[in-house]
Amino acid sequence: HRGHLREAIDLYRDVIEDDNDAIELRCNLAKALADCGDAEAALAEADEAVRLADGERGSLATRGAVLIDAGQYADAHRALLEAIEKEPANDMTLVNLALCSTELDDLQATITYLIRAVEMNPHNARAAADLVNALSAEGDDEQALRLAQGFLGEHPGERLMVGAHAQALRNAGDARAAAALTSCDELVLVTDLPVPDGFATSEAFHNALADELLRDASLLRDPVSKATTGGAQTGELDLRAGRAGQAFASLANQAVRDAVATYHERGLGEHPVLQPAAPDWSLRAWGTVIDAGGRQAPHMHPLGWLSAVYYVALPDEMTGEGEEGWLEFGTTPGRVYCRTAPPARRIEPRVGRLVMFPSWFWHSTVPFTGTSGPRISIAFDVMPAYQLRDL
Repeated sequence: HRGHLREAIDLYRDVIEDDNDAIELRCNLAKALADCGDAEAALAEADEAVRLADGERGSLATRGAVLIDAGQYADAHRALLEAIEKEPANDMTLVNLALCSTELDDLQATITYLIRAVEMNPHNARAAADLVNALSAEGDDEQALRLAQGFLGEHPGERLMVGAHAQALRNAGDARAAAALTSCDELVLVTDLPVPDGFATSEAFHNALADELLRDASLLRDPVSKATTGGAQTGELDLRAGRAGQAFASLANQAVRDAVATYHERGLGEHPVLQPAAPDWSLRAWGTVIDAGGRQAPHMHPLGWLSAVYYVALPDEMTGEGEEGWLEFGTTPGRVYCRTAPPARRIEPRVGRLVMFPSWFWHSTVPFTGTSGPRISIAFDVMPAYQLRDL
């Protein structure tokens, strides 16, 4: 879950060596191998889990997920159909079947599977948001908006659904309502942070922070399930482990407090950006190291409340004219139906700059050609710490 995949793989294998029938762990091992890009080993583990469990205990669903990671959507669809026959109460299997159907250009099957998933689990945000998108693609704007509004009435500020709702509004021609949810001018906050206490200069701080990121054992080249291509990404960082990480965490937490104050000053107290807010939170942070030609594909952060990126090091070529390597908001992945595309906005990266935004914002980076060094950044999600009485 924290993205420390190689360590997880070693641990799974240690346990499986002593307990060959540990089906759930074998399935987890298969998915971790897939996330590392070892599709052949992942499929071998998934096949062995299917054999040992006779297709039950989530083994066929895992095999389907591994095939999805490998881009083999037709094979994945067949495996997932078998999985849902053996274990019909698995709503996430239906979501994955819908994803395969989308990739195979079968919109009606996508909608059918997602309706079943939502009926089975009305609180499944992924299923509901994907269904809003599919209904919008079918042209049923009224039903798409009704579903989105009903879900958000029960789950205010749910990030997957706010993003889907915004695009459904735009597809339906209500650009003003969509803009209220996706306005970069109101909701994206750009701050150049000060040098933290304990570091004499900006260069000293950023060199130390880059060194901690580059030495992190979880750094993985082109992780399959992440947006980073042409570079590497860490798993979840322990910001307490190093002096620079601790200093960064202090800066980031103050930036979150400042962001909340800014949103209130802008009259957004009832806006979805503050609906998930809590008085306490934690930071779930990771580092990215992108080389020339690399980029981050369009993505969002469904687990966060607010998300941010902080620039640690940039190649010399990125500090001149042009927009290579810039952060871009508004570009969506191909699976998001856009009858009307959202407006795009690009923001210039600078060392020491923090860009904070609602976690439902689609964002990506522009590829760059500089060869003087990588583009190093830290991204983080703000994870609200809810009290039991708040739930």
